[in-house]
Amino acid sequence: MDRTTITLLVVLVGAWLLQIFMSNWQMRRFHRRSQEMRRRGTEMAVGLAGTNYRRKTYAVLVTDLHQRVTAAGYLSGFTVFADMKDLPQLEGMHLDDIGKGDPPQGVSPKTWKALDHAAGFIRQKLAKSSPGSDEREGSE
Repeated sequence: MDRTTITLLVVLVGAWLLQIFMSNWQMRRFHRRSQEMRRRGTEMAVGLAGTNYRRKTYAVLVTDLHQRVTAAGYLSGFTVFADMKDLPQLEGMHLDDIGKGDPPQGVSPKTWKALDHAAGFIRQKLAKSSPGSDEREGSE
């Protein structure tokens, strides 16, 4: 191999490794923030909206024992520098109202869809647990 080919390969491998490092860094920040939010309620779920060909939006939804939203946030962006943004306007909203009708002011339709996806996971978990069970309280 000539010097140009080797240089090109080194640059490509370096860019690939940098991309892996930066994606890992973003994932760790998202996980840390979602775990901080998790402490504010009894149930937490992450939802997704978007496709492989369009930008994805991830949403975190946290509810309490009364199925009221205690924390919500979303991650959406083009780069690994995108950070999770809080959605305080959803706090106090009932779980069954998430994803229904038009999104509240300041919440994009795609984020609203991702929140509905997350709410669906919480609804499924609550439906599986019996009404008198202490299972939800001990799941932390």
